[in-house]
Amino acid sequence: QRHGWHIKGLAATSGSWATSAPALGMGDRLPKRLLDLIEDQLAFALSNSETLIHGEVVERLHRLYRVLERDSNNRLAEADAMEVMGTYMSAYIAGYNVSHMSKAKLLKFHKGLVKTYSYWPFYSGLVQAARQEVAPGLTEFSFSDILKILEVASERIGRQAVNAGNCRDIESRLVRIEESNGTGRVRLRDFYSSYLNEGTWQFQERIEYLRQLGVLDESDPSMPCVIIPNYLNMHANCFNVSSFYDLCCIDACEDLFGHLESTIQAPHATPEEIISLVSALPSAHVPGSRTLSAMLVAKLHEIAEQHEGHVPLHGRLFASGTTKLMTDHEWSEETGMKASYTRDEMKRFIESSPNSSGPTASDGEDEDDSMCSATMWVHEEELVDAVNGQAPPKIWPRIQSGLRVCACLAVLLVSCSVIRSFGLQAVEMLAGAAGADMLHAKMAKLGLVDAKGSKLLLWMYKQGRIVVDMQHVSFTSCSS
Repeated sequence: QRHGWHIKGLAATSGSWATSAPALGMGDRLPKRLLDLIEDQLAFALSNSETLIHGEVVERLHRLYRVLERDSNNRLAEADAMEVMGTYMSAYIAGYNVSHMSKAKLLKFHKGLVKTYSYWPFYSGLVQAARQEVAPGLTEFSFSDILKILEVASERIGRQAVNAGNCRDIESRLVRIEESNGTGRVRLRDFYSSYLNEGTWQFQERIEYLRQLGVLDESDPSMPCVIIPNYLNMHANCFNVSSFYDLCCIDACEDLFGHLESTIQAPHATPEEIISLVSALPSAHVPGSRTLSAMLVAKLHEIAEQHEGHVPLHGRLFASGTTKLMTDHEWSEETGMKASYTRDEMKRFIESSPNSSGPTASDGEDEDDSMCSATMWVHEEELVDAVNGQAPPKIWPRIQSGLRVCACLAVLLVSCSVIRSFGLQAVEMLAGAAGADMLHAKMAKLGLVDAKGSKLLLWMYKQGRIVVDMQHVSFTSCSS
């Protein structure tokens, strides 16, 4: 999140968290000690990821020096050093392995990128800023000087170049044609019209590809819409720059979500707690002290109904769905179709879709009645940790039942103690009467008493069911 890196092997690669990392998806089947060990190893891997990435930068810079016919033991003049750093950056964001390129081809590619890539100023400016920070006033640069500058730039490129340049530009273009009632959706006909009429070169993915990525809202089949956050966060917008990570748009919700985690300090919370915290948080587009829509509040309560009155923070429903991460090249290989529409295909779609006024036509309309439905919802939960992520069960009814059982047992024990004490006193009284020894001996012979007397003797005697004379012991019937 800090660098905008999606570490390969840790980020999800499909719609299910469990399938991308089998060990993490086995929380209900692995012993806790083994899960703790896995988490410890994962933390160790993450703590060492930056060391591995540092090694990759060193290796990549050495390869670049060889292709550009530079000696890493010699210092470079300022112009030459800037050429090396600029060429490194252009090959880096393109994901090129410069070992497979000639010097002439590499320099030609770099010059072409500088001229045609509209976001290049973000990257070149980042290198300049890193240079001023690491080596201010330096006019000759050693290999280690250039390495330090590129390391600083590489750590910041995700947030300060990819996210601030590419991603924010795409977002602003989508928000400009978003439905004005704030559903976070863009009608697909407006999406393609932006490409055809405004030169928004990014918006050309075909419907099937967008559907596969979970970007389309087709709750109204006659008016499909692009879901803005899903489009921004789809893997097709990432840069495959490293063998260890991709550079992707930073999810704006992650900062808000991090605040929820640090404040709640639990894997779940009540809807009221979440509403209170989120309402007070500002974002890039919405100020703090806001009122959440009735629809969002209702959805939180719907989730809570499935989880004992609590909302799991690390679940699919709270995240409002997941998307399948697939590049346009991978999708094309899987389906045999191009991931992007041609201009003619876009025009045919626009002509065939219902004609309606522009994105500002619904001003004043209630958001729940928008043309692009914001109610696309699948009531299927999926938790990152199915064991620890579960909301606590409602145990008060069980506690009440347990208390009732304990009370009954206590009364029974007290009653038995009282009866035993009373019975022993009665036996002592009988022991002082004439014939008591004979009565006790005959009762013992019948197995009704032991040597110390019996509660049964007392009870039967008091009920008139034992008739005592000096020579016999007889028993009356229960009805006597």
